[in-house]
Amino acid sequence: MQVEPAKIVPAMSRFKLKPKLKFTLYDSDQLQTYFSNFRLHCYLLLLISPIGLGISAFLFTDSFSTDSIGVGILLFLIGLFLILPWTLVPTLFLFTTTRPKTWQRKVSWGYIGALVVALANWVYYFS
Repeated sequence: MQVEPAKIVPAMSRFKLKPKLKFTLYDSDQLQTYFSNFRLHCYLLLLISPIGLGISAFLFTDSFSTDSIGVGILLFLIGLFLILPWTLVPTLFLFTTTRPKTWQRKVSWGYIGALVVALANWVYYFS
């Protein structure tokens, strides 16, 4: 949300103290560069996340093959904790940048399906 000086100055004119307001808004070119870099980083995360799910899959399969119940539960919980950044961050990025009922949203659901298939593939590979 940006502060618009045109809306604040008339509201401040009712008060006896009239401060000098100086608004320094960012240059639009700087914001454009920042958000284009952010989008590029998110797209790279989208590409890497199926590979990153392999860490969680390894911990899931290793948690069932350990002899100690406590270590198995700990490995399973660490695997659940590590699966969150590899699944939630990319999917939240996709669902916040696409509008509902468009083809981009359908592609987002396909990406979620690809993540589930990648996780199942990693579990099969490590077992």
